[in-house]
Amino acid sequence: INTWTTRIDNYLAGSPLAGYGRVFAEASWNTGTDPRWSPAISCIESTKGRYCAGSYNAWGLSAVGGGWMSFGSWTEAINYHVSYLYKYYGPTLTPEAARKYCPPTWQDWYNKVASEMNRI
Repeated sequence: INTWTTRIDNYLAGSPLAGYGRVFAEASWNTGTDPRWSPAISCIESTKGRYCAGSYNAWGLSAVGGGWMSFGSWTEAINYHVSYLYKYYGPTLTPEAARKYCPPTWQDWYNKVASEMNRI
């Protein structure tokens, strides 16, 4: 967890998500999800939390019936997103997961997220 915390913190430095590397690492450890996946998606979806769809929603998660989900803190949002990834898409980025997560432009999204994951 410490190694991933440092790597994720370095990746998120200067962003609104800076300092939350441990939260990402622990949430990933607890679910069996690749610790790079959620931070990489946050980069593609909201420039690492700079342009959120709702409060603390760096991933553009929609609420059922329209609108955007909002969270009370980054910790709550990160834990939710990491468990959401595992539950609906599996433990890491795959073409199949990308098709489900971002169907209209899945291949472009997949390539961008994979590139960001490689930077972490």
